[in-house]
Amino acid sequence: MKTTIKLLTVLSLALATFMHPSTASAAEVFKTTGEGVWAAFTTVEGCIITEAFILVNEGKFQRPPGKGSPNSYIFLFLSKYDFCTDTQLLQADAVAPLTDADFQISGRLKSATLNTTITVLDNLSNTSFDVFVDLAWTAIGPLSNQSSNFHFKTPGCISHSLFKGTFRLAEASGTISDGTTNFAPDPSVNAQFFSTKEGQVFIGCF
Repeated sequence: MKTTIKLLTVLSLALATFMHPSTASAAEVFKTTGEGVWAAFTTVEGCIITEAFILVNEGKFQRPPGKGSPNSYIFLFLSKYDFCTDTQLLQADAVAPLTDADFQISGRLKSATLNTTITVLDNLSNTSFDVFVDLAWTAIGPLSNQSSNFHFKTPGCISHSLFKGTFRLAEASGTISDGTTNFAPDPSVNAQFFSTKEGQVFIGCF
């Protein structure tokens, strides 16, 4: 659970900063909300371990007093590793915008579908390729809630963040394919629904 919260926080803040450049001021306030899913897939065939991780966030970013703007995205990571020769064969990832047509989530974090194509970059060969994603999530556990309150202070910088989230365990299945390899031939080894709200205040940090 803590890993999920940390990943969501890092991604949402990094994307928000990238899409909304900051100007120096005494205090900066950020608010983000999000609803989505993530899933991890692992398969072993011979000496090859194939892994995929996908996170989908349908969210909103706001810097008060301004109006909120969409902050929706897909993060995909793919890996192939030969443990017999200790060789990394593939290590690709991408962050791509999410549209309403790509992702549908229904009920109170009960089910979701994702159907889209993402261009990823293989960090080993520095080449790009398209990956087709067609996945469905189904809830397999009850709703759970978690919140955190974090305060950090250094000379010249004070930051405070408040996080609230609702989570539900899930199972994901479908296809993550580059046309040759299906990175999700079996159901997910881990998956989850989430609905989050986060507020952050920075004083003198920019």
